[in-house]
Amino acid sequence: MRMLIFALAVVVVLILIGVGFVAYGSFFSGYTWAEMDWNQDGKTTIGEFFRAADIGKRTIDVDGKTCTEYYALKDGPPVKTTCP
Repeated sequence: MRMLIFALAVVVVLILIGVGFVAYGSFFSGYTWAEMDWNQDGKTTIGEFFRAADIGKRTIDVDGKTCTEYYALKDGPPVKTTCP
């Protein structure tokens, strides 16, 4: 019984460490809370917060305007684009 409790405790600790690393990456990603509204529905959810660790930001030109494009770091497709 003690081994089972120990094994469960180890699994919980490893999960918490993993979530902590993602939260750390999201927190220090350099985005404001409003920028993290990836689906642009007016609300930033905790899921969108955690997703910030996997999203990059670059400047692009759209119709002569300088815009910001947010893209998935994994494979590069745009997540959202904002223009002034």
